[in-house]
Amino acid sequence: MKFFFTIGLLALSLTVFAQPKTVYYLKYNGNKVPVADSADYIRIITPPDSASTLFNVQEYYTNGKRKLVGKSTAIDPIVLEGQCATFYSNGNRESVTDYSGGTYLGNSYVYYPNGKLHTLLTFDTLTTKNIDANFKILSCTDTAGKAIVTDGNGHYIDYNPLTGNISEQGDVKNGNPDGDWHGSYASEKITYTDTYRNGQFVSGVCQMPNGVKYTYQHKIQGAAYTGGDAAFLAYLKKKAPYKTPAVKKGAAPAAKKVVLMTFIVTPQGKPINTRLFGSYNPVVDKALIAAASTSAGWKPAMQNGRPVQGLYNIAINL
Repeated sequence: MKFFFTIGLLALSLTVFAQPKTVYYLKYNGNKVPVADSADYIRIITPPDSASTLFNVQEYYTNGKRKLVGKSTAIDPIVLEGQCATFYSNGNRESVTDYSGGTYLGNSYVYYPNGKLHTLLTFDTLTTKNIDANFKILSCTDTAGKAIVTDGNGHYIDYNPLTGNISEQGDVKNGNPDGDWHGSYASEKITYTDTYRNGQFVSGVCQMPNGVKYTYQHKIQGAAYTGGDAAFLAYLKKKAPYKTPAVKKGAAPAAKKVVLMTFIVTPQGKPINTRLFGSYNPVVDKALIAAASTSAGWKPAMQNGRPVQGLYNIAINL
């Protein structure tokens, strides 16, 4: 399930205006780079097909093989809609998943690097649930092709696609994780145990390389500002000069207008890559981006008790 939890931390749904064919050079962490030589993969977005309103999204590894094929309601960031297929760098399928508004919905098929089916999951239509609670595991096979979860019952095993070693395992009952699940992030020398009861995540314990243990109440948790969204909005309004004479003499007034802001919060709690979707005027826009980029007091996204990179977005109404 790490595959979905990791992507879930980077999921974002925004609406932007249509643009011509667009090409992005990207790193695996989602950051854009200016040239193909610095990229881990390339994203190409083309206009909707006839009788469709969805943009065509294709991604390619630097070796020329496909990475992703899907549809999106927006260009940047993409908001996946309908069926989307991802691929390993060897060209074999990695997953085939249905989306609605950028959120997992319906069945999802996850494959081993050799192209054989690993897991069949289904995601709940109640998108208000956390990602660690809105799915069911219907079936799973091990690397030898042996069924280890059938009809939502059995013992689930996940593998590291690079090393082939077990990365997570636990019992499944009626499609839900049950009891203690054990896993690790081998490259970081971190181990964890998650406890589930009646299909619900209860708590987890993470052990760091130095032996220190941390407990957590959510398997995944998004980045957050100290004091919450309201406190961050108050901070932005204090920093943005939207009532100063310089702005009043400029473009259209900022009042009663909503602009969407998004940025990445690093594992160290630093905001980077701040962007606005929409605009007040150049003065206010610049002030908002500067304020967000230099803001302190961020709690990074968490996965199994360890800080990870995550996206944060907020609607600003000045």
